[in-house]
Amino acid sequence: MTQLPAAVCFSGKSLPIIDRDGVPHLTAADLARALGYADERSVSRIYNRHTDEFTSEMSLTVNLTVKGFGSGNSDKPVRLFSPRGCHMVAMFARTSVAAAFRRWVLDVLEVLPSIRKTGGYSASHPPAVTLTEVEAFRLYALLRMVAGHLSRERIEPIEQALRLMHSPFASAVSDLWREVGPRAKRMENIAGRCRSAFYRLR
Repeated sequence: MTQLPAAVCFSGKSLPIIDRDGVPHLTAADLARALGYADERSVSRIYNRHTDEFTSEMSLTVNLTVKGFGSGNSDKPVRLFSPRGCHMVAMFARTSVAAAFRRWVLDVLEVLPSIRKTGGYSASHPPAVTLTEVEAFRLYALLRMVAGHLSRERIEPIEQALRLMHSPFASAVSDLWREVGPRAKRMENIAGRCRSAFYRLR
């Protein structure tokens, strides 16, 4: 079993990792720095506005020992964010790097616990299960249903309604579509392959 790295890098910025039971966390100050904010107050404002969106697993306050003036050290309450918490903050952020940071959280920060446990991470694994004909058809139907709900035609009216209500979620919906739109197309392709495989089995 390996240890979590002491720091990770995003867009040329080194971000120290706080290890909480094997889960990497970033401080509010480092999260703000990664998102391009001048200081952690911007992250604190996002968190305070949307506290009900965060669970205790996504954010918590701990006392960390920090270097004080002179040679003395002191304990300071610091807010930490897990990968899911970092992603949630970035959903509400309006900086130019917010979308890239969300992808980085999913691609890098979220897989660190897996690397810690196994010593490596691979996107390709041998199949854990095999599907019956009925299960394959159900998977095809599910993929088609999900891909259909992710269509731009369905997302756009939601975004427009939120903008009319001056909701901060409007931009988040637009950003979300830019991220998941290409995946919806891939899901349709996968669904088509599942359908073809199903009919070959019959």
